[in-house]
Amino acid sequence: MKKKYQKAGLFLIRFSLLTVLGYGALLPAPFMATAQEAKLTVRGSGLPVPRFVSLKFNEANLRAGPGSEYPVLWQYRQAGLPLLVDAEFGVWRKVRDADGTTGWMHGAGLSLRRMAFIHEGMAKIYQRDNSDSGVVAVAEKNALLELESCPKNWCRVTTDTVKGWVKRTAIWGVLKDESLK
Repeated sequence: MKKKYQKAGLFLIRFSLLTVLGYGALLPAPFMATAQEAKLTVRGSGLPVPRFVSLKFNEANLRAGPGSEYPVLWQYRQAGLPLLVDAEFGVWRKVRDADGTTGWMHGAGLSLRRMAFIHEGMAKIYQRDNSDSGVVAVAEKNALLELESCPKNWCRVTTDTVKGWVKRTAIWGVLKDESLK
């Protein structure tokens, strides 16, 4: 007698799951979470994803997964390097660098300080946010600059010795439609 109830219970569970899954297919798109939304943040910081951060320390490990038990894929040795956070899992952040290398880093090694990276050739830094103003400096490829603001097509940047404006297209470290003030 007990076996009948167990089989019947199993049947009901299967039927219930199929019913729920079937109704889920009938729900309009706004009520269903997509796989991409589900992977973006799992018990994370609550900050928007994607977003840019920078390395807090001169040495930081990029791992294959969200935990110290995962192997180290790469070691960064430059504080201030901008990284794009693609996903979060607890205290771990899935990040991507300017070259497209992806992996996981502990959130404690990342800073909200906004930095930019000259990704192609050299970039002129101007006095104001237009090409007609005087050139203050020329930043070489891979130069790190602190981002102060990025309202539209130009970004205000600073280093220890230089302040000025650079074309948004010359840097990596700001989202396409992001307005940084």
